[in-house]
Amino acid sequence: MLPAKVVTNAPYSGVGVTTSNRTLADGNTITESRCVKFYRDSTGRTRQEETPNSATCAATPAAIVITDPAAGVRYFVNTKAGTYRQMTFHAPPEATPATGHHPRNSTDQVETSLGTQPITGTSLNAEGTQTVRTIPAGQFGNAQPITINTIRWYSPDLQVVVQTSHTDPRNGTVTYQLSDISTAEPAASLFQLPSGLTLEKGPGPRGRRAP
Repeated sequence: MLPAKVVTNAPYSGVGVTTSNRTLADGNTITESRCVKFYRDSTGRTRQEETPNSATCAATPAAIVITDPAAGVRYFVNTKAGTYRQMTFHAPPEATPATGHHPRNSTDQVETSLGTQPITGTSLNAEGTQTVRTIPAGQFGNAQPITINTIRWYSPDLQVVVQTSHTDPRNGTVTYQLSDISTAEPAASLFQLPSGLTLEKGPGPRGRRAP
């Protein structure tokens, strides 16, 4: 979920919920959700507040990630422990506005444009794409072909995905919905490290060592 590119002059905030639904062989079902609040200012700074195992974002998130591309610094905040890690990084290149999606089709994958639709509560539109991938029978010991269906709605103005649905018979259905979208400039304080935290040293995320 960390930013893969720098997007400037397109501030926004929103709430993203990822939900996974699986049905077991005995008919039992497993549903898991994860909620993340997103903030991005005009300079490209971002903040993500994560509440795992919940379809709603709690008042106090379990983790906060603040990224400042200009300063080349990223903070990982553990709100429960009252600690943080600081990492330096090389900012990814600045993004350029999308010019539309060009479907790529092959013998086992077909992409279809779904046109555009308005994003609820905003004056923005999203571009939709459906991708249907077919795994031939026998490729993984499967008796019949396996069809995987993915629907994606993307906002060229915000340069973010606002809705997805991914259905794979082997793993169930995973959906994502970005809601409560605002294009107002978020408060500058959101992109600053909260006071009162303790710097945590040692191996950081993915084995990287904090300074």
